[in-house]
Formats: sequence, C-alpha cells, structure tokens
Amino acid sequence: MQDNMNEESTINSKDAFLDLCEVKKVFDLFGVRLFITYGACLGWVRQKDFIPYDDDIDLVVTDKIDYKTRKEIGWKLLNLGFEPQPIAFNVCGRLEPSEPGYNGDNETGIIVCHKRINITIFFFKEEDCPQHGKEMVCIPKYGSMKLICSPSKFYEKGELFKFKGVKFLVPSPVKEYLKFTYGDWKKKIKGKHAMQYIEYHDTINKTL
Repeated sequence: MQDNMNEESTINSKDAFLDLCEVKKVFDLFGVRLFITYGACLGWVRQKDFIPYDDDIDLVVTDKIDYKTRKEIGWKLLNLGFEPQPIAFNVCGRLEPSEPGYNGDNETGIIVCHKRINITIFFFKEEDCPQHGKEMVCIPKYGSMKLICSPSKFYEKGELFKFKGVKFLVPSPVKEYLKFTYGDWKKKIKGKHAMQYIEYHDTINKTL
C-alpha cells in the first residue's frame, strides 16, 4: 500500500507478478472482479513496474458475492500455497487475531496471505459518508473499526490496464485516484501515505 522510500523493504517484480496472476486466476474462476490498487497501481502507472521498495500488493473486491463464495475463495488460495498472515483487528477495543482464509461477513472482509510476497485483499462494501458521499469501506470483523476506505466513484466502472501482457482492472479514472491517494503521485513520497490519504482516513474515523 505504501510509497515508502525505505529501501529495506523490497518487492521482487517477478515473484509479485507470479503471485498476482495466480490470485487473479482464482477470482476469474469465481467470476469476481479484482482491482489492483494503492502501491501496485501507483508503480504500474508511474514507472511501468512494481515499486521495488514496496512490501506488499493490495487488491480490492467490490462485487456483491455471498459468504460461501468468499470463504471458498479464501480456501482455494490456501490450497494453492497462499499461507495466512497473522494480523490483529481492533474489535470493541480489544485485539482479535485473524483467521486462515477469509475474515469478515457476507458484505465486507479481508484476506491477508503470503506465497512469494505479501498480498492483502480488501472486500469492500458501500456506505454513506456525511463528508465524502458514497464510499467503499473494509471492516474485517464484526464490531471492528473501518480498516480502510476509498470514494466509491473510483470503483464504479474501473479501467483495464495492460501489464506484462495481461489485462488487470484498476480504479478509474486512475490518475485522479492516484492524485487523491498520493497527492503528487509522479514523485516519490517519503513516508507511508500522502497527506490526502491520512486526512481522509482521519476524517472517516472521527465519524465512527
């Protein structure tokens, strides 16, 4: 997710692409659209590759799919060698560990896994926001805080982006999305996120 200039965190472009293609095939099998977002999207548009000092790939699902399908996707990835990554969520003021495969309900949730690289898959649901109108949010466990959110307008249609001969879906219009998330996205940003991202999420959390 980050555009961080700390060279200690590195992502291998070949490994990242192999993992991403495997994940995409799983979602294609279930007929579910998958958006390439945040750092991976930024790297592709800005420098035609993954950002070498990034540390994961963030993906987004906005399709309305039932709970059974969500769980089946999680188990399918696990069977393909995508091991669950332990993470804790703030649920009513207490930290609750993640479960293998899909975490969440029939509207929103998350999969955090690793094979060659770390991959986070956010299953978004749409909510009303007094400050920003419609937004997509990820709530990983019942009773937990919003983990991440983004204006719905970027996911209404999406656009296809061809990377290494394979077409992937990215938020649209993609340059507007990158500007909202990273500010001056054409330049490297020192730190996890641009101020626009931080201010947006701070505003959202204050409305909880």
